[in-house]
Amino acid sequence: MITEIPKSEFQERVRRVQQQLAARGLDALLTFGHEAEPQYVRYLSDYWPAFETASVLVPVEGEPTLIIGPESLTYARGRSKIERIRQILEYRESSEPEYPGARLDTFQSVFDEASGGKGIRKLGIAGYTVAVAPVYVALQQAMAGGQLVRADDILIEMRKVKSANELELMRRAFRIAEQAVEAVLQAIKPGMAETEVVGIAQEVIYRNGAEYEGHPMYVMSGPNTVFAIGRPSTRRLQAGEVIQLDLGARVGGYASSVGRAICLGHMPDEVRGLLQMALDAENKTIELMHAGAHAGQIARQVQEFVSARGYGHALLYGPCHGIGLMECEHPWMETSSEYLLQENYTFQVDSFLHTQAYGCRFEDGVRVTREGVEQLSSYRRELIVV
Repeated sequence: MITEIPKSEFQERVRRVQQQLAARGLDALLTFGHEAEPQYVRYLSDYWPAFETASVLVPVEGEPTLIIGPESLTYARGRSKIERIRQILEYRESSEPEYPGARLDTFQSVFDEASGGKGIRKLGIAGYTVAVAPVYVALQQAMAGGQLVRADDILIEMRKVKSANELELMRRAFRIAEQAVEAVLQAIKPGMAETEVVGIAQEVIYRNGAEYEGHPMYVMSGPNTVFAIGRPSTRRLQAGEVIQLDLGARVGGYASSVGRAICLGHMPDEVRGLLQMALDAENKTIELMHAGAHAGQIARQVQEFVSARGYGHALLYGPCHGIGLMECEHPWMETSSEYLLQENYTFQVDSFLHTQAYGCRFEDGVRVTREGVEQLSSYRRELIVV
């Protein structure tokens, strides 16, 4: 049983990036990540920033470099799969401590070292949407006359198809998430605060080997269930209301999430109709998925299925999104999607419906196979009254 991706797999990822750089005429790729969005950095280094930000610089030839802030060196040495580590001021904490007297590198010195003195004139950026302004400004200054090119797609495409090691970590993460759901269903009762229920799930995931939550876990009740995304509050649970559970674990960097809509004590008939529709839509999506299937066609079929039952107005988005290093990542499955599903794509089948008064979500992980899907989670995928 593995607990992390082996170093050899990280080295192979770097090699594949370098092939793409050569094909595109890029001198290097600079990935960017921070504590909440570590995926572009962690995929190549296994480093997960805390407080500070970080990058991985991959030159078209030669050794990659992990770039970190002034305080993270001992931490980075303990977990990075990349041996060359350099520190620059722009990756400091957002409160901008000054570090007088600290001997730090600059983008210019790091670029010169990585390129063997040749310089970097055409730089691909991965993590463009989460790159912060001070880093972008410093890059422009270091590359005066050079070119910055958005290149997120290099890593996005690589990350879509999961390796055997990635899948093993994801299976463990989903097993732990299901254990958290089971524990919550055994303990939940009217009068508990939403945050109190989340605390039950947190204890379970850490006790069973998770390194962190798969996403900011939430339990939302009554009117709070209309939130497609949100955070738990101190609101007290009440019998007869919809209660939305979305619980997930992270193992070796890989996330999971299991979503269940439940009621305490009894389920009113008007609530039962919406919940049954969301559950049926999830099952319909799973039924349609297999390698070679057209993503947009699946999304349209599910939309038609829901609309034919009179719930089209309750849809917010398509039936699936990718999952891996992030609980929500590429590829999305929408009616506008134009790609074909491939074997070992991993998705969250995410069936969310809502009215003005309440909402519900049933959500599970799957791996695409030639014949259909491997269900990474399925525990009590049913209408639940406790």
